[in-house]
Amino acid sequence: MFIVENEPISNLDMRILELNTEYLGITLGMLMQQAGREIARAIEEHEDVDASKIAIFCGSGGNGGDGMVAARHLHEAGANVELYVVGTKDRFSSSDTIDNWRILEKIDGINKDTLPTESSIKKCNAFNDADIIIDALLGFGLSSNVREPIRTAIKKINKSVATIYAVDVPSGIDSETGKIWEVAVEADYTVTLHAPKMGLMNAAKNTGNVIVAAIGIPPEAKTNCGKGDLWPFTRPRRKNSHKGDFGRILVIGGSDIYSGAPALSAMAALRSGADLVSILAPEPVVPAIRSYSPNLMVEGTGTSILNSEAVEKALDRVRENDVIALGPGLGRNEETVCAVHDILEEIADVGKPIVIDADGLKAMASSGITLEPTTSILTPHWGELGVLLEAKLGDGRDPEERLRRATEGAVKFNSTILLKGPIDIIVSPDGRYKLNHTGCPAMTVGGTGDVLTGITAVFLARGLGAFRAAAAAAFASGKAGENAFENFGNHITATDCIEALPVVLSR
Repeated sequence: MFIVENEPISNLDMRILELNTEYLGITLGMLMQQAGREIARAIEEHEDVDASKIAIFCGSGGNGGDGMVAARHLHEAGANVELYVVGTKDRFSSSDTIDNWRILEKIDGINKDTLPTESSIKKCNAFNDADIIIDALLGFGLSSNVREPIRTAIKKINKSVATIYAVDVPSGIDSETGKIWEVAVEADYTVTLHAPKMGLMNAAKNTGNVIVAAIGIPPEAKTNCGKGDLWPFTRPRRKNSHKGDFGRILVIGGSDIYSGAPALSAMAALRSGADLVSILAPEPVVPAIRSYSPNLMVEGTGTSILNSEAVEKALDRVRENDVIALGPGLGRNEETVCAVHDILEEIADVGKPIVIDADGLKAMASSGITLEPTTSILTPHWGELGVLLEAKLGDGRDPEERLRRATEGAVKFNSTILLKGPIDIIVSPDGRYKLNHTGCPAMTVGGTGDVLTGITAVFLARGLGAFRAAAAAAFASGKAGENAFENFGNHITATDCIEALPVVLSR
């Protein structure tokens, strides 16, 4: 039994699913084989394909590869199949598409040709002679006007009297919005892969009847963190990027005793790609934090601990930054707890993105404050979750109990929860969850939670939502720990994890 989803999916989430499936060991080529088979199956269920004339028009990407696989199965079912590559074979952008073309070259029963120009398309008789046409020209992700020669091919398809099947998305449709990029295939059926693309809901004239086809994506690709979750946060930067485009992060932490925690969060934020990272800390530890790195901007609160006298300065700095990381090393002084409440109330009112960890969580427990789930992330371990819920949680070994309690916390504080542990659990108040399996026992060393806080803050600054940011951060932090373990075994430090981040984020 294969899995299909009937809820519309965005381009980004579909790409994440594909990459997570690949991370599980199921290659994109394997998905292509399943997709082509299901496209053929859908056509066989709706048409009498035996001896029918089927013309398949393929583009140079994965959509074209899906059409090539379908061609083999329809040929096996007795159809008279002709396949045309619109463009030239040297433009194939997918190695899997190349592999399937090479297979077709050895199958004499399928007529094959290329249509490299508008003129060759206009001369092609298949548009008029076919009983069934399969549009495998362009897949999801189109974001500009259709170019020649595909533009002419689409116009010819629309003039045909054949029954038209589109693969995944009718070519020329914006799969995210349903916009027509000047010209688009008007299909009788659209065989969409795994889940309907969001744009199909707004393009009924072009989609015809929508058939959702399973392509072998397991449910774990959705519920387990993988390289797909990290992918949106590691895209190349634009050439015209400016300082601050990739996050201004403020770490509020430290106390008259603790200096290392806020420094670790800040250094992890820098290594995760933040443009500017500043720390606001009590005066006694400012010199120590400054000594960690000249890359950090460190400012004192003017007080020996974070207290009511420091709140106004803290709120000024909150307004100047994109994301706040609150809690590392703050301590649990009663005055500090009151100051945290004041800061959180302001952040809740303005909706400023925030990551709350460590002593910030303990202070929040008694605040009664709720936040915005798309812009707030709480990162407790099991013991801190118990403090947040004001409950005795037991030993936390039962995975279902951990998920249930994390969900309870997410609902209580209306925030995304990243519950740290041997298997991290990321939960949204709306019921979505993910499990992260990266990491290693050596990461029980002190400071790795502060590193995670810094990574999470940077990813939250990218504007892709708290749930995505938390899932990506958990995955990256765990991978960094695994990398450090490969080099140092059970003798790693939090700074080793920080130094491993550039390698993890460049893969």
